[in-house]
Amino acid sequence: MNKILVLGSGVFTLAAAGLMLVPNMAQAQSGNGNINGNGGGYGYQQSMASKAEVLGITSDQLTTELESKTLLQVAEEKGVSADQLHAAMQTAAQERWEARGFSQEEIASRLKDMTERQADCDGTGTGNGGGQHGRMNR
Repeated sequence: MNKILVLGSGVFTLAAAGLMLVPNMAQAQSGNGNINGNGGGYGYQQSMASKAEVLGITSDQLTTELESKTLLQVAEEKGVSADQLHAAMQTAAQERWEARGFSQEEIASRLKDMTERQADCDGTGTGNGGGQHGRMNR
């Protein structure tokens, strides 16, 4: 009898764990994010909104544009240089981090990392995931 209870509780636990993964898998496959959590969270939404604002379009319009173009291609079409886009993204990120109560040391570290990613950007990525502004040259 104990073996049946242990086996039954193990099956129940596995089933529950599987049900918890289904929404994440669905989000990843829907294009709204990926299995690592990029694309659906608050930071992602704020980043997309900031990029869209700099470009003078809505987040939905930017999402549509990024289906067939890179972020830098969209920016160029809107008359925004890569340097202008990067500066605006750094300002928006810094404001978000300050609002979340990050220390100045943490903000400085994050801005340094962001600047390095932007410097490595070759313009071929979508700017649509993983906090990166395009594919990296590394």
